[in-house]
Amino acid sequence: MRAWLICLLLLLLSTEVAAAGIARWDALPAVDVEHLQGPYAGRNVCPMCMHGYDAGMLLFLPVGTKPADAHRIARAMQATSASIGDPRFRPFLVFTGGQPSPALLAAVKGGHDNWYVGVLPPARLAEFSRDFRRDLDERAWGYVFSQRRLLLSFEPLDGPTDWPAQLGRTSAYAMQFLRATYATAVAKGNPDTPKGALWSAPMRLDAHIAFTKNATERRPLCFGEKLPAGDREALVGVSSSSRRWWARTDAQGCVELQGAAPPGPMRLELFRVLQPTAHWQLDDAAWREGRRIDVSDRKTESDRVTGREPIVGLPCENCELVFRGLPAQIPTSGRIAPANEPGQALRLSGTVRDTAGRPRAGIVVYAYQTDNNGEYPRMAGIPHGRLRGWARSDAQGRYELLTIRPAGYPGARTPQHIHMHVIEPGRCTYYLGDVLFDDDPRLTDAHRRNPAAQRGGNGVVRPTGDARSGWKAVRDIALGQQVSGYAGCGAGTGRDA
Repeated sequence: MRAWLICLLLLLLSTEVAAAGIARWDALPAVDVEHLQGPYAGRNVCPMCMHGYDAGMLLFLPVGTKPADAHRIARAMQATSASIGDPRFRPFLVFTGGQPSPALLAAVKGGHDNWYVGVLPPARLAEFSRDFRRDLDERAWGYVFSQRRLLLSFEPLDGPTDWPAQLGRTSAYAMQFLRATYATAVAKGNPDTPKGALWSAPMRLDAHIAFTKNATERRPLCFGEKLPAGDREALVGVSSSSRRWWARTDAQGCVELQGAAPPGPMRLELFRVLQPTAHWQLDDAAWREGRRIDVSDRKTESDRVTGREPIVGLPCENCELVFRGLPAQIPTSGRIAPANEPGQALRLSGTVRDTAGRPRAGIVVYAYQTDNNGEYPRMAGIPHGRLRGWARSDAQGRYELLTIRPAGYPGARTPQHIHMHVIEPGRCTYYLGDVLFDDDPRLTDAHRRNPAAQRGGNGVVRPTGDARSGWKAVRDIALGQQVSGYAGCGAGTGRDA
């Protein structure tokens, strides 16, 4: 009798776990599948393991699904992937419950390399159902992930009918989150290099961060009205100069800090799906003395750009265009030129620092340039042209812009250059000057000595790489350096002509 009761309790517990699913921001389990279509056809591999911690969609579809329904689901996934347009975003469709019929396989066939179809080995169905906390062979379950972290669970057959729109919105955020936390793609053939920010985070997150083992000191870190009641599952990152910790907020919007904090300033990041990332720097008595820390009344370093930031510094042509077309969500890794733009690929990156030399998060970098013919491609209503873009600095002050090397103006001695502006949200905006290239034969000593080339730090970069594999260049930014009127930023200075 006792054994029967134990078995019943275990069955009820497993049913409850299977119904609960994986919580948002937890890591999706790695799953080996037999690939039927796509780059790994004929192989039994874990697709997520092959690509490090990138982003994408994972859908489990029972083999009993009607081909028409499977076709509709596959097309929605493929359309979402096409709208993202980034090879680091991969859709995976996995059949469960046996081998799919030829009609079912034909219904989900994709015409793009970035489309993966496989089948879950029946012998391992119970294992993966336990890992995913779902009965994978009974219903269709879908996930959107980034760095293997779950952002969205959806039911394409039994859930709300608006799931394709939700899929599109969350997938776009997945790439923004990926660029903010794992901007550099993995090395070819080695998915472990480099390691993303969440690489060492626990598979299952909870609402506490332990700085030291067996810690007796405990204090809450709370976000108050920063987290509305319906959005309490937020990802919190706390970092020192040498390490990062991760947690998920509880029902009150708090995490518990355990143990003595490391010396020096601490950085705080708050991630909410479909919301801008917020950043703070914490270095105050409450943090050190163990009192409750509430950031609800602290101004985030990455507040939205208002569009009313005063223009300071030297006059520049159409300075106000930094706000025209500004995206609601600005990634750490932005784009000036689309991936298919003719020319030699260039990755321009750097670190933004304040006047004290500390990395600054939430600073927006805007840039525009000529194409590989030295001309500004026309764009209606935008004199800066079509090749323009924005990036926002992350918690370590890093930003990145993907583009091509510009050409100098035709028939002129003007060297290659990229125009760059800075927006400090809520404070001011200013023309930083031009990014110039050290290997450009048109670059003269006069260009190098020009004070404008030193505004906000040295604007002359030294490219590495080549025309075939692409170029890399570093342009670090010192906020306000040699910018007239900068001292009055944030003090209602108005426009400085």
